[in-house]
Amino acid sequence: MQRDHLKFLKNWRNDPIRVPLLIRGARQVGKSWLVSLFGKEFSSYIEVNFEKDKRVHALFPSHISLEKTLEQLQVYTQKKIIPGKTLLFLDEIQECPDAIRYLRYFKEEMPELHVIAAGSLLEFTLEKLGVAVGRVDYLFLYPLSFMEFLTANQRDDLRENIERENIDPATHAVILDYLRNYMWLGGMPAVVDTWLTHKDSSLCQRIQDRIIKTYIDDFQKYAKAHQVEHVGHVFSSIPKQLGKKFKYISVDPDAKTYPIKQALHLLNKAGITYQCFHTAAQSYPLGAEVDEKKFKVFFFDIGIAHRILGLDLAEWVTHPLEVELFGFSAEQLVAQELISYSEPSQKGELYYWHNESATSNAEVDFITIHNKTIVPVEVKSKIKGGMKSLNVFLSKHPKSPYGIKISEGMFGNHDHLREIPLYGVKNI
Repeated sequence: MQRDHLKFLKNWRNDPIRVPLLIRGARQVGKSWLVSLFGKEFSSYIEVNFEKDKRVHALFPSHISLEKTLEQLQVYTQKKIIPGKTLLFLDEIQECPDAIRYLRYFKEEMPELHVIAAGSLLEFTLEKLGVAVGRVDYLFLYPLSFMEFLTANQRDDLRENIERENIDPATHAVILDYLRNYMWLGGMPAVVDTWLTHKDSSLCQRIQDRIIKTYIDDFQKYAKAHQVEHVGHVFSSIPKQLGKKFKYISVDPDAKTYPIKQALHLLNKAGITYQCFHTAAQSYPLGAEVDEKKFKVFFFDIGIAHRILGLDLAEWVTHPLEVELFGFSAEQLVAQELISYSEPSQKGELYYWHNESATSNAEVDFITIHNKTIVPVEVKSKIKGGMKSLNVFLSKHPKSPYGIKISEGMFGNHDHLREIPLYGVKNI
């Protein structure tokens, strides 16, 4: 499967001030596969996996000698390391914290060598070690976006039509069919690959179950013994709270707030969840006006979220956006898409707006920035639906000249409203 971030890697390769690259993202989103694909563009490709091969840890001692390490690495892998022609990939680097410390010295002592590192649950190791600013760049990788899903289905023609906003009613219906599949499959590469290969929904759901089991097993790694139960409860609760202001009491009414808060923090760090904070949205950047006590929480993958909720696939196929249990599917989709198309070198952020008063209660699903303009975004699972909250926002924010409505409808423009179909989030 082709990933859009392959272009990012090609630009990084030719960057005159290139530094080692650290790929960050949740488990099984395709970090290793992306680098192995990119490695085919080099004369030589050396992959070191610190999780599979514990012996290689000895080549990265705490006393750093980069020259000696590279000499030994050439002997160990039986491959010559040639700066400018070799890509060195240090996979599952969190298993060898000393190797993370080496990254800054690649920049200082051998800047011509292309070095990429990646790992699962990397955030926890980075928090303990820290990484020298300016010595390492980041690439944040997420599950396949809907645009990448179309590419995987060999429908780049539909993708191009979306990007040009050149959609007729017949094409619109075809794209919605692909979107419905994407919304239950999600963007995890293993699930999408299984669907493309076998077109068997039961096999895909078995893969989803395996992924969920893997994440639950991971809780033992990055949560302390007394936190594991709380992390599991939050993990299961989030899909049930999609699109709503997150309430700790809804996770476990018998638990205290602090351990639930800590559990959510761990899931955020692991890339499993994204918090969407309330912002006053009066000025840019949006993060300068957040209320950290008010937030919604979204899952990293819509397919996994649906599976945790116990998706009845037969019911979804016949009424995909009308199933009561999955009423916030459209909002989860948009949140996931906004994250996917954010700046690759920075962790994606989400914001929303809520006005609570004795006379008015209005909420705008998302707030985003377009051409340095603050833009409110309302999500509707169907074409019809009132825009009262968006209009309230525009009346209170004179610097926002228009809003965006996302629904099953087609592209369109009105006086103060831009309409975008659920599959066209990238166009924002």
